[in-house]
Amino acid sequence: MKTDVHHRRGVVLLLVLSTLTLFLIMGATLLVIATRARTASRSFLAAISQPDASPAIPRAALDEALLLLIRGSLDSTVMAKLTESLLGDMYATGNNTVPFRTETWDAFGISNGNTFLTEIADDGTVTRAAFQGGNGTVDVDNDGDSVNDGVWLSNLLPSITGSRGGALTFRVSYLVLDLDSRINVNTHGGGNAPAGPGSIDGSSIDDVFEGNRWTVMQQGGNATTSNRTTDLRQPPVLGQDIAGRGSSDPYTLRLDRQASRPATLTGAVAQNPFTLAELERVLRPFDRDWSSLPPRLAAILNNLDNTARRAVTTDSWDVAYTTGGAAATGANPVLKFDLNKAVAKDAFAKALFYFITGQANPDDGAQPIIPAAAAANAATAQWCANVAEFRDPISAASTVDIGGFTVTGVKPADLGGVGGAWPGGFESSGDLAGVPEGDSTAIADILNLTNPVPLVSLVTANPFILEAVHVPSRFTATTAVDATRVPGQINVNTCREDVWRAILGDPGATKPVSIMRSPWDIISTGAFTGPGFPSPDIRGLDRGIANRLTAATTVRSNVFAIWITLEVTDAAVTAGSPTCHRLFAIVDRSIPVTYAAGENKNARDIIRLKRFLN
Repeated sequence: MKTDVHHRRGVVLLLVLSTLTLFLIMGATLLVIATRARTASRSFLAAISQPDASPAIPRAALDEALLLLIRGSLDSTVMAKLTESLLGDMYATGNNTVPFRTETWDAFGISNGNTFLTEIADDGTVTRAAFQGGNGTVDVDNDGDSVNDGVWLSNLLPSITGSRGGALTFRVSYLVLDLDSRINVNTHGGGNAPAGPGSIDGSSIDDVFEGNRWTVMQQGGNATTSNRTTDLRQPPVLGQDIAGRGSSDPYTLRLDRQASRPATLTGAVAQNPFTLAELERVLRPFDRDWSSLPPRLAAILNNLDNTARRAVTTDSWDVAYTTGGAAATGANPVLKFDLNKAVAKDAFAKALFYFITGQANPDDGAQPIIPAAAAANAATAQWCANVAEFRDPISAASTVDIGGFTVTGVKPADLGGVGGAWPGGFESSGDLAGVPEGDSTAIADILNLTNPVPLVSLVTANPFILEAVHVPSRFTATTAVDATRVPGQINVNTCREDVWRAILGDPGATKPVSIMRSPWDIISTGAFTGPGFPSPDIRGLDRGIANRLTAATTVRSNVFAIWITLEVTDAAVTAGSPTCHRLFAIVDRSIPVTYAAGENKNARDIIRLKRFLN
């Protein structure tokens, strides 16, 4: 029997060829991957080595330029151009953790102000650039609005060697805007709140809050209707109850960053304040990443001519430490004296006396000492007793031994009704300008004269007293969380004319030209309305205006919006043209840090926001 056998010739050869082909494909694939990886590695190396192709080197330089502005430098040639830093202006001595300041006010200018501040007129023109002095002309546009606002500063940063072998040199320009000079959309209310930031009605600034935009900011909704709506812009509902929205008290708002925020607006007391990121969109409308920033605040403002960029903020803070003159040399931080502290009348009068005379209170050995704000004499003791009586006008007048002087306090009723009824307690430190010197006999004699001598308060001759005392902020952020920082006060030296009018609540008010160096200077500009103004006669004191001015204003600035432009030049023959890179930051120097000139320590803690723009 014959069997049919099929021989499968070439199968082994086919398997070998297939295997070789597979190896060839794998080798080609690995070669392509290796080639592409090499190309990517070379590109990355070139990117981090060439300043004109990568932000790596410029970012480090921009970061150092920001730190120079914040904490200064140990290089005298650098400080000859900068003249001062933010923390150097804030802290009197190095290695200090408390803002004791020898310079008690912040303002524009070279001799009487701060060289780091950019001064912009109400019409948007740049009056003085940051660090301008003798450093050059204003020929840098830091914020991209087509208006030059900065000068080039050379040799602030050391040169380094670039990837091409040439030296990389840097020029820096700063734009520093004071955010404490603006209407704060979180703290300023509707004009019906008690004295303080909540009494400032921003709706009077028509070119920013035209129509019902101010109401929308306070109560929620959108800018086309006065009713709160549920849309993409979650309404702010600043310190108000959603259901009834009957409260108009902005002081119920928690402004500290530790405060809980609702996921929705359905809670009993939902609070949703505007954030720095939302403010950033208002401040930077000319940058490519503008549309990626939170839109709520910018959408409500809808300010096409960008006036809001110069008038609005979400954060403004002052500190509640004593400042000024000799106080800056003190060894220990001293919180301002609480005029409404819970203590018995006699103990209060004694504590105030020892505090403002710079002495240790024998009833409290731990009482910190500040440099004397008033002389330790019978007149000062009498005035302190009077302050205690004005604080508590209902109970009987006390006779108390203060510093060896036996005095009986004068009550508001002893003034014979002059100045109106006094309800007791203090709304602000400005109330002290209404407390007279002298005992009841001296005051009665003065009032009985045909041509009476003006009644005077101790603060008229000792204005530093107003810097040493305060009424704690009504905002829960400073009473429950942080008693050393005060939100919402406006720097009267750097604010716009229309903001000054909003502070006073007077559409015809004119902002003083001279620099205001203390709360007394602020009060003297508008709180005295009687005959002989500006004579310090407390019978002409408008208590409402005095409290409004001292509780809602300050002469200092702590929160700044900063733009920095960096120009990088490569000296290598094959290098291209100089390149420019920018940084934007918001810093708050009311946040306590350990300051040492030229050293970082924890100086970065005051940086609230930082963006590398390009």
